[in-house]
Amino acid sequence: MGKQRKTWSTDLKEAIVLSVLRGELGVAEAARQHGVNESLIHTWKTQFLKAG
Repeated sequence: MGKQRKTWSTDLKEAIVLSVLRGELGVAEAARQHGVNESLIHTWKTQFLKAG
């Protein structure tokens, strides 16, 4: 059996991205604190900025 993927709420994604954009946390630090891969945060950040 394979691993189940974690699902992240939209609110949590937004909070993480906003903390990175505000400069409160670096991407690496946010990734460690929330147990998320750095590349995933970069993806969320790109999606967030594209959505406006």
